[in-house]
Amino acid sequence: MLSTERLLLPPLTAEHAADLIALYSDPDVARYVGGDSLTAETIPLQAARFAAVWREHGYGQSAVIDRATGAFLGRIGLHYWSGWDEVELGYVLAAAAQGRGLAAEASRAWIGWARSSLARDHLIAVIDPRNAASVTLALRLGFVFDRDDVTPTGVAVSVYRLDLAEERLRIE
Repeated sequence: MLSTERLLLPPLTAEHAADLIALYSDPDVARYVGGDSLTAETIPLQAARFAAVWREHGYGQSAVIDRATGAFLGRIGLHYWSGWDEVELGYVLAAAAQGRGLAAEASRAWIGWARSSLARDHLIAVIDPRNAASVTLALRLGFVFDRDDVTPTGVAVSVYRLDLAEERLRIE
């Protein structure tokens, strides 16, 4: 399990379905990550898929838990896109948790893990182009614009790329 100074990042599993339902009940939080398709019926299926990614790949989305309070704040982690053969760093936080640097903190933990443990030369961030806050965070984390694309479900997205090999060279 990854952790940071302020956060615990345990694997997101089917047991987090109720937390995800509460998270996505805020339309401002859900609008760029599925919006109306995120329902009380579909969210448990998403949680089960997150758990399956952990079993299959050894990484996945983490629950974001506040160390001080134990509160569920959102989800952050890695997701494999088979159609692109790329691994995405994705993040979604509750409105009350936004603007405090928590997404950056948890994302940096995942980037550090990817640099040392993931057999890939880069990560991507798949972002709705209207989501200025997520684009800003991706750029702050060192991602650069790579391409405009369409997800398998037909959603137009912008894809940002973080070259892990370059980062390894800078660290060494």
